[in-house]
Amino acid sequence: MVNKIAIASDHAGFELKQLLIESLSSDLEIEDFGTDSLEPCDFPDYATKVSDFVLDNEDTKGVLICGTGVGMSIAANKVKGIRASNVTNVKTAIQSVEHNDVNVLCLGSENLDIEAAKEITESFLNSSFLNEERYINRINKLS
Repeated sequence: MVNKIAIASDHAGFELKQLLIESLSSDLEIEDFGTDSLEPCDFPDYATKVSDFVLDNEDTKGVLICGTGVGMSIAANKVKGIRASNVTNVKTAIQSVEHNDVNVLCLGSENLDIEAAKEITESFLNSSFLNEERYINRINKLS
């Protein structure tokens, strides 16, 4: 299990981000990279901050939230070394880590309520890469 997460959102994901931070385990160390309001902002700025932090800090995963999760996923995947996945259910959260070694979870505030977002995030954080040859080979092809 990962004990440290970097989290950020744009204005569309701000409220879900705040609720998620409040509801996650107190055992987690959470680095909040913003945004800090509902004021319109540009999601790529926040995706880059979280992605850079994840790459610079061992045993850290990232969580990014925007309206659909799509924009954050696109932006995070532009950062070399990041594998971000836009996730809408627990099974996909687990499999994205086990099979694809995803290190940044992207959520859409328009697609999820707080309970679903919490379950997905906890599943993502509690999952580990299976480290099997077939998955390693696939990840290497992405590089």
